[in-house]
Amino acid sequence: MVIQRIQSVYLLLVTVLMSIYSFTDVILVKTISETFEKMSLFELSIISFTLSLLVAILSMISIFKYKSMKLQIALCSINILLVTTQLVVMIMDALGQTIVQFDQFLLSNCLPLISLVFLVLSISAIKRDMKLLSSYDRIR
Repeated sequence: MVIQRIQSVYLLLVTVLMSIYSFTDVILVKTISETFEKMSLFELSIISFTLSLLVAILSMISIFKYKSMKLQIALCSINILLVTTQLVVMIMDALGQTIVQFDQFLLSNCLPLISLVFLVLSISAIKRDMKLLSSYDRIR
């Protein structure tokens, strides 16, 4: 018997946040004609867009892998690596724009950081459940 509690909620929140982040505007740029234009993640970098969708898919998969807690922890760790890589790629692409001048990031860029927090919280909740299950095995 496996206890599945709060980590499912955390992983579901990561799925929702990264799905929303994939399709929202992430950067405000000033074009050559001095007008401001919002760019979505897909317009900025297809690699960053793909990574954010991959994080959402992997976190949804890890919700349903509740019977194998070690696999769930591994998937969450991979997600942390992917979110960090996605942020680095997105920042590098935003700063590397040649035809536009980088002006400012939008508030939606906080979503991957919040997702990182939820991923760390889900790993700690999974480890806590593993510890609880091992204590039940000792009692028998």
